[in-house]
Amino acid sequence: MHFVVKLAFFLLISIMLSADLVQGHDLKVASVDVGKIFNHWDFTIRFEDKIENLKKSLTVKNEGRVKVIKNLVQKQRDLSEHYQKKAGTMSSVEKAEVDASYKNIGREIKALERERVAYVKREQTKLTEMEKTTSQSILKRIHDRIKVFAKQNDYDMVIEMKGETTQNLPFFLHLEGSVDITDTIIMQLNQGAQPKPINN
Repeated sequence: MHFVVKLAFFLLISIMLSADLVQGHDLKVASVDVGKIFNHWDFTIRFEDKIENLKKSLTVKNEGRVKVIKNLVQKQRDLSEHYQKKAGTMSSVEKAEVDASYKNIGREIKALERERVAYVKREQTKLTEMEKTTSQSILKRIHDRIKVFAKQNDYDMVIEMKGETTQNLPFFLHLEGSVDITDTIIMQLNQGAQPKPINN
């Protein structure tokens, strides 16, 4: 499972410059694919594995609850069949006891099903929030690493080449003279290079 990251912004500036304008001002330009960095960073991969394991665990726990409920449904069904077969020979007291047991099982089934549904919904919400929060944190750390790299290597501008417009069209297909720093950033992140605070 990979997170789908759609970015429609520049990492360091918020205006578009044509290749001619960039060259005319002798700007040092880098390009980057943040989505690729996101998906190839070991930290992200470990997090994705963690999420998948949590989802599998939730599935197993839910299946366990469903099994308990199904067993009760079968128990209730067996009780009903027993009543139908023996009703003619049962006393009123016995009939009342079977009826009470049948209703009690029914109430237990409903209670367990409500609890199961609420549990699954609660845990799925937790997982969704964890994915959202961690994804945002990962993107910020990637952004910080890129900014540090750009400062250290005197880049005037870093452009997200995979960024899209509202019509899902790429901002740039190609930018003459730009240097793709994507793999370098991935390597630094996977080697444990930590972003240092910089002055904005």
